[in-house]
Amino acid sequence: MPTPPNLFVSAYITAPGGDPQQEDEFFDAVAGLEIGGLEFALAPEGARTLDPAWIDQHVLPTWDLVVTLVPTMMVRLGTEPAYGLASRDEAQRARALADVARARDLARSLADTHGRRRVTAIEIHTAPGPVLGSREAFTRSLDEILTWELAGAELLVEHCDAHVPGQTAAKGFFTLADELAVVQGYGLAPDVLGMCVNWGRSAIEGRDPALAVEHTRAVADAGLLRALVLSGATDVDSAWGPAWTDMHIPTRGDDATLAASAVSLLGPDEIAATIKAAGDVPRIGLKYAVRPQDAGVETRVALLAATLQQVTDARAAL
Repeated sequence: MPTPPNLFVSAYITAPGGDPQQEDEFFDAVAGLEIGGLEFALAPEGARTLDPAWIDQHVLPTWDLVVTLVPTMMVRLGTEPAYGLASRDEAQRARALADVARARDLARSLADTHGRRRVTAIEIHTAPGPVLGSREAFTRSLDEILTWELAGAELLVEHCDAHVPGQTAAKGFFTLADELAVVQGYGLAPDVLGMCVNWGRSAIEGRDPALAVEHTRAVADAGLLRALVLSGATDVDSAWGPAWTDMHIPTRGDDATLAASAVSLLGPDEIAATIKAAGDVPRIGLKYAVRPQDAGVETRVALLAATLQQVTDARAAL
């Protein structure tokens, strides 16, 4: 059996919102889970969670971090639809590059402070998609980023649901085939420039859980899969919002903490099939939001523990 992947959780998604004290308590409690690190949010400028003092106090120094640009990207897209690394609007492409540079600077700062690589990967995206962007523009952005010193961080293109004509998108970025073609065109080692698949976003794109497994297998077969993120989706309206929205519904399962997400399309069988398709992927992430939104810290940590157990069980069965 391959070496077990490092497990990481998107604590910023599972954490309580709106109450800094509860958020701090949640991050402190997550330290008790058997994980290798966090998917860490690069929030917009000024966020308290980007303060080095906050990171030192609430993020275990032994954890590795996978930095995601999504929290900043979605805020920018809310007011500037042309924002992104693939934008044909040069000002918006430059703004997106500046945000990646913020992730680079965080990686450097943490490496300097701790004397080792803390940020193991930086996730980037093909926003704003094919309507306002182009592969050529995205390639020019990659050309620039790949000249930067990233303190050992891998650069990962995370696939989000693609623009599908006639279908309401959650993200609406490039197709997996286009993203694979761009990344493969560089001919670099996958630990320099690789890819990440998000289960929920692929299922949303295809309106079918099978596409998530297909995407995972395609990127793994290309030798480029560096992270698999298990985030759910549902084809019915739920406490997480309308059907097929990217709201990170947890898995379904027998544990009592998963009762609210019984309508999730991601369950033990789908987890097992996707992990099998992923092969020897070095990272598996769990990205789940909790309902009701006023759930306490204990409930949130228990949900993560239950979903971590599902991954452990699925790997053991392979």
